[in-house]
Amino acid sequence: MSQNVGHLGSTDGSGVGTVPVRRLRCVVFADMAGYSALTSQDETGTHAMWMHFISAVLTPSVQSQGGTVIRLLGDGALLTFDSATAGLEWALQVQDIIRAHREAELRPYPGLSLRIGVHICEAIVQDGDIYGDGVNITKRLQEVTRPDGIIISEDLYNAVQRSVEAEYRNLGYLTLKNIGSAVRAFEVGKRAATPLPRSAGDRPSIAVLPLQNLGGDEEFRYFADGVVEDIIVSLAGLRELVVVSRASAQGFGSGAVDPRDAGRALGVRYVLQGTLRRSATAIRVSTALVDALSGETIFSEKCEVSHSDLFEVQDRIVERVVSRIAPNVRAAERVRALRKPPDNFTAYDHTLKALDLMSHLDRATYDEALSHLGRAMALDPEFAMPAAYAARWHCIYVAQGWAPDRAEATDRARALAAQAVHLDRQNALALAAYGHVKSYLEHDYDSALIFLDRARDMGPGQALGWALSSATLCYVGRAEEAVQHAEYALRLSPHDPDLFQYYDFISLGLYFSGRYAEALSYARRSHAERANYAPNLRLLAACSGALGDVEGARRHGQALLALEPEFALADYAARRCPVRDADYRARFIAHLRLAGLPEA
Repeated sequence: MSQNVGHLGSTDGSGVGTVPVRRLRCVVFADMAGYSALTSQDETGTHAMWMHFISAVLTPSVQSQGGTVIRLLGDGALLTFDSATAGLEWALQVQDIIRAHREAELRPYPGLSLRIGVHICEAIVQDGDIYGDGVNITKRLQEVTRPDGIIISEDLYNAVQRSVEAEYRNLGYLTLKNIGSAVRAFEVGKRAATPLPRSAGDRPSIAVLPLQNLGGDEEFRYFADGVVEDIIVSLAGLRELVVVSRASAQGFGSGAVDPRDAGRALGVRYVLQGTLRRSATAIRVSTALVDALSGETIFSEKCEVSHSDLFEVQDRIVERVVSRIAPNVRAAERVRALRKPPDNFTAYDHTLKALDLMSHLDRATYDEALSHLGRAMALDPEFAMPAAYAARWHCIYVAQGWAPDRAEATDRARALAAQAVHLDRQNALALAAYGHVKSYLEHDYDSALIFLDRARDMGPGQALGWALSSATLCYVGRAEEAVQHAEYALRLSPHDPDLFQYYDFISLGLYFSGRYAEALSYARRSHAERANYAPNLRLLAACSGALGDVEGARRHGQALLALEPEFALADYAARRCPVRDADYRARFIAHLRLAGLPEA
């Protein structure tokens, strides 16, 4: 048998021959991001640049790591390496080379950005090419990678985590196109030996330190490790945060640590630390989020839960901690940004300034918010967050009745949301923004639900994704589910500056569930938070009408007309009302009519 295999394959074991053989290979797909856009501007120049990069950089660097260029794919390359370490080292090396060229005085590769996927698998090798399911998985991993990014499979991560120093960010299980089962993946960033940058303009970075196991129960250590791992995975779904890998933070052990020391060593702005103790009847968890620069505690919390089911307890602890971290970090960063002079703003600061202006719904300053988002996108074209919020800006602009040309606003919102998704296909905020544009502005509900489902999968801790999915569920007649999604969003971000929207989404679901008194109660809470939110005024009028309070309905109708003088019920019913379900739609329009709003 062994003689046959040796005869069928090549003598050096490469598998070159007429009969396929199976070999364990590290497979790499590298693809040039934005190739179509670059070629549309300069087809000849882009092709020449790419070919020069292949001959001067890609091929020599592959050979230096003992790899093989299997084939070139127009704007990409399929490579193999004999070891997982060599494959990942090549990916890190070539991304470093590209970054160095960008900073050089003469830039030989303008606009060049690679997406790289790396996997280790048993592949079919024949005549100098490779085939198989593992090769397809590598290709799909590359497709979901951000520009300048590297994504590796769990199999490759297990092989390299101890041999290649880098930042590994757990992405959880990814659903890849035409791949039968979800694939657990990791994003690979800069090497762990290089701390995360600490300049004032960085996006907020956080490290979750190992929990101190105060009970001394060694068998309980796995539970503490599981809690930390789940917190890190959940935070990683909030793409505005940079989350240090658990492997890096584990170097501090589970003893008492000064968060400022951890911050300096890991190069992060925030540190989460805590303790965990198990008694005979309960589990006590204490956590604190600390500013690693000043040592100031931003928030701390203690909770106690019974341990009838450890996995259920772990989920509850993680949900509670994550729901506090994200809003508190965002609030601290917003305060930091608002204190800075305008000429020192970075992309992240401009985005936070825009969110502050948007939340006030002041017509006089609302346009300024879009200006800040535009500056953020110009400063960091690869940052998905400002593009997603710019799409959200247009949705609210239409909802308020401020858009002179609704079709134009819809086109712009669609383009911005699509841009955000293109920049980062795993960004929960971008996916949610795109889904809401599809339902609220375009009335394409089936597509919207797909993107909103993906948003919640990618970022289960992203409150806005749950809130926006609630709205679409209302539009399609699934009001009870909508209430659950909106309530969960409120639990995730109970102190959100845009709390008025969360209350309004809960009210909408309750209204369409026929629970009019409860709906009115939440609508009033929304109104108390922000009195000039047009969708809330419409909902207040409808709830009042549903409860037979015609006077109240008319009062809210007049408030709506003061905010939006040209509002006409016929136009709203025909063009603007986002509700698809026929019964829901007829009920809403009938109750609005009781408010005395003009028909035309």
